[in-house]
This record gives sequence, C-alpha cells and structure tokens, in this order.
Amino acid sequence: MKTDFLDRMVLGTAGLGGVWGKVDQQESIKTIIDAMECGVNHIDTAPAYGNAEELLGLALKQWSGRKPFLSTKVGRLKSFGVEGQHYDFSAKGMKRSIESSLKILGRTEVDLLLLHDPLHVPEAEFESVVNNLIELKRNGYSRYIGLGGNAPEGFLPYLQAGVFDVVMEFNKLNASNTESLDTMLPFCNQSKTTYYAASPLNMGLLGVSYSAFTNTPPEWLAKEQVNSAIRIHAVALKYGIPLSELSYRFLLNIPYDFKIVTGPSNRTEFRDLFNSLNLGPLPKAIYNEIVQINKNVLDESDR
Repeated sequence: MKTDFLDRMVLGTAGLGGVWGKVDQQESIKTIIDAMECGVNHIDTAPAYGNAEELLGLALKQWSGRKPFLSTKVGRLKSFGVEGQHYDFSAKGMKRSIESSLKILGRTEVDLLLLHDPLHVPEAEFESVVNNLIELKRNGYSRYIGLGGNAPEGFLPYLQAGVFDVVMEFNKLNASNTESLDTMLPFCNQSKTTYYAASPLNMGLLGVSYSAFTNTPPEWLAKEQVNSAIRIHAVALKYGIPLSELSYRFLLNIPYDFKIVTGPSNRTEFRDLFNSLNLGPLPKAIYNEIVQINKNVLDESDR
C-alpha cells in the first residue's frame, strides 16, 4: 500500500457528527479509530458539527497510538444541519467555545484553531475578532490559527500580513469547482500559508447526492457547479471510473501543496475515499479534461 497521500489527508468530522443526517454514534467512533489505524494523523472538528467533538473525544480515549494533530473552530455554535446557524464572535464567546472544546477533547490545547465561517463576521468587527483569535493563540489555547471557511475580501490584509497560519475553504477546490486554482491556492503557496481544501465531493454533489442534487439542486448549490458535475459524471462514465474516485484522485493532480479535508459519515465511506486516494493521481489527460470543463462552464456563465 502506497499511502503517499497521508501527509495531506485530514479527517473531517461533520458527517460523523450528524450534520448530514442521523448517524450511529458507535459507527462514528469506530470510523475515527479506523482512520487513525490507517495512518491518518490530522482530524478536524467543530462545535457546529453536531456531536462530532464529543464522539472524537470518546474515540481519543480509546486510542493508544500516536497523538493526532487536532483542529477545531470557534465562532459558529453547536448545531445539526447546514441551515439555521448561530454565531458568537465575541471575545467571551470564543474563549468559552475553545475551553468547552478542550474539555470535551481531553486536551490542554489544540494544534490549530480556526475562525468558523468568517463570512458571517460583521465587517465592523473584523479587527476585534481577529485580535480575539490572536489572543487565544497567545494564551496557549492553540499552536496555530486560521480561517475556517470562505472568507470575505476584508480578511485579505490579515492574510497578507501573515496573521493566519492556515486558510480552509470549502467547495472552492474540487472537480466541479476549481476557482481556488486561480485565487487563494497560489496565494497561500507563495505566502507559506497552509491551504486546506474542504468538501472534495462538493457537499455530496460528486458522491452519494449526485442524483438528488442534479435533479433538484438545493438553494445553496451554484448552478455552475451542478453543470460541471453533470459533465464530469459523463467523463467518469467514459473512463469507467466511479465519480467519487475520480473526484478524489483529481485533487492529487493539482500542482500545489495543500491539505485535503475529507468528510465520511461511516467506515464504508472512509474506506472508499482512502482506497480512492491510494490509487494516486488521474492520468494527466483526464485531469486536463476536468480542468477544461470547469473553464468552459465559467465562460458560458459569463456570456
């Protein structure tokens, strides 16, 4: 087994925590342990990922192997589902959040603390919220800090100043949306900021939800991404490669350094993505075909 991808892979826990639907909690715990047994050493969680932090904490109590790199988030409050979110970006709220997370996870600090959904931070509060995050790092709650979600342009000066160690974006770098290839990803590589590509299957569009999302797209899903997914699905059929496998392997072709934040909901989904990544990059011609599809869809949308 090659597993060359392991240093890039992050186990995301939104699905395991119940964000996408009811889960078997013991299955979620076993999935986390299974991932660590396979060599995954970075796990990402958040209070807003349903019961993810609690289940991760229980899994870590059962784990006697290498201590994993942990990231969690502040700003978005505990919830189930992707709609009806609530936020608290106050200094007290952010401190209360990380202290609760540390207690649940059984840690005195996390490796990485992310500002969850910076797009929801009021513009007038950008500076104070960034300072709150810096203060939490200074006080030993985390080793590194970053942005955990697609950020508005108002955060760019802080990125340029080197305030953040990490930028995590979702649905910005996958087979149905390559926007970050020309924006944040090259910037992060140039500035030595670690880039995390979350939602490699575009919230299920390139996986188990393909049929549902292409037949009746949810409001949050951009039309261009649906159009790309339909054409990429045709590419997958042409080459006899499962859509989800093609989508995971596509990321391994991209000529930049970045982390891949996966989002399984159970051991079967974890094994499928693990095996897909272990197959390595796609043939270059297929990769180029997917990149061209994305360019064509964007060109068509601009007409």
